[in-house]
Amino acid sequence: DGSALTNDGTLKAEDGLVITVDRGRYTVDLDNEAGHRRVLATKARQLGRKGVIVGDRVRVVGDTTGAPGTLGRIVEVVARETVLRRTADDDDPFERPIVANADQLAIVTALADPPPRMGMIDRILVAGFDAGLTPLLVLTKADLASPDELLAAYAGLDVDVIVVAPDTDLGDLRALLAGHRTVFVGHSG
Repeated sequence: DGSALTNDGTLKAEDGLVITVDRGRYTVDLDNEAGHRRVLATKARQLGRKGVIVGDRVRVVGDTTGAPGTLGRIVEVVARETVLRRTADDDDPFERPIVANADQLAIVTALADPPPRMGMIDRILVAGFDAGLTPLLVLTKADLASPDELLAAYAGLDVDVIVVAPDTDLGDLRALLAGHRTVFVGHSG
């Protein structure tokens, strides 16, 4: 009947995907019979300290129209299939979840300006393998430096590598991304 309430008087919840997190506000994509909407939401008190991260599949109630100035409420976080975690720094013993439900990890690093940091690539690869993600290495700025050293260093792993320079056709990269939920990680985050 179009009512926002179920037969037992509770609010109807809609399924969504968290796409951004910013200071306690969550941008959630909803896609259902009412169409595609992007809504802003907060976390319901009933979730307590349970974190909500990018990639989480959630249930949202309240104003889910996506109209400016409206706010929904996340009332449930669906069980995560995968979780990519990181530490705040090398001395931090606690790993923090940063992305949920991805199936592929694209490690983006420049070949020059700044030079590649193999230690960083190694740490990201370990985190990705640990999370059950398929890694992909994207090497940029191939016009400034040769990829040969990095290609040789990671040749023994089952890792797809894409090398790009300005004006490179990105068709191969697009093909590797198609049908996947990919998290991009690199020098800047």
